[in-house]
Amino acid sequence: MRGLTLLGSLTLPLMFAATVACADPVRDFKSADTDGDGILEAGEFVRFVDLRADSGSRIAKRVRMLRAYGLALSTVDYDGDGKVSGAELIRYDKNS
Repeated sequence: MRGLTLLGSLTLPLMFAATVACADPVRDFKSADTDGDGILEAGEFVRFVDLRADSGSRIAKRVRMLRAYGLALSTVDYDGDGKVSGAELIRYDKNS
């Protein structure tokens, strides 16, 4: 049940979108994508969230504090392959 409560509080609004308060998410995505394939595997996604948190994203800071990386990844992983593409992040942002 706690997981569902966390999901409600971790809807990740604007976590991946460019905001005035946060640095460039595209730059963070490229930096986290260590193999340069345009896809964030689980470890790269953790790095992405951490970069977003370091850039000032309040939601990313919460994900990091709660260590809810898996929950965050599953929220934006629309095709369920355990990876996140730039297109999925854009889709998530548009649906938020």
